[in-house]
Amino acid sequence: MRAAIADTMRSEWTKFRSVPSNIPILLATVTVMVGAGALTAGRASGTYRAAGAAFDATYISMYGGFLFAQISVGALGALAVTSEYATGTIRTSLTVVPRRGRLLAAKIWTFGLITLVMGEVAAFGSFLLGQTLIGAAGAPSATLGQPGVLRAVVGMGMIWSLVGLIGVALGCLLRNTMAATTAVTVVNFIIPIIGPRLMPAAVGDWVTVYWPISAGLQVTTTVHHADRLAPWTGFGLMTAFTAGLLVAAFAVFRSRDA
Repeated sequence: MRAAIADTMRSEWTKFRSVPSNIPILLATVTVMVGAGALTAGRASGTYRAAGAAFDATYISMYGGFLFAQISVGALGALAVTSEYATGTIRTSLTVVPRRGRLLAAKIWTFGLITLVMGEVAAFGSFLLGQTLIGAAGAPSATLGQPGVLRAVVGMGMIWSLVGLIGVALGCLLRNTMAATTAVTVVNFIIPIIGPRLMPAAVGDWVTVYWPISAGLQVTTTVHHADRLAPWTGFGLMTAFTAGLLVAAFAVFRSRDA
């Protein structure tokens, strides 16, 4: 009897929450994002004096915490796949759900929804606490009713989901927890954050604008810079990159032995 996609998703949720560390890590990641964002927001007065009209209170309240949270979210995505290879339970999963495409699709949908929900919690928590601290620091704070703010906050939760799915795809492609976690860190942190400081200026400028996570994060801004992509254009680029990795993961998963 073939498992329906909904049943397979329930199974994936059971597998995720049955790992004792997964839920605490997710909750700790939300806490870290909100806490680190609060530290950044608390120093907003100096940032405001330096930035002037380019000051983006919404982005500032979320980005500082996201820098740390993204590593954990991506690693959890990778672990959702690699842990089954490490323990050998992938063979049991394939016995229960022999259609490999359905199994991987259920894993993607389940983890994507988990990270989307937790990402929205982290984004709204960071924004609301951050705006309180920004106002207390003497800088202009933002409200959800201002142009672009709600889109930016919701967009941050969506970025969480994409980062998690990049982790799932790399975990499927590499099948090794350390390798996949390293790849996630390189793709989402080292190249876009550290890379431009070490690369030739032209290459660094390209990475700053067009690298997937750099482009995607434009959806979390409310002050547009002429040399950057528009919010939804950047988000679309990151979505396409994530989709490409997932397509590759599907192809490899369906053709490679467990």
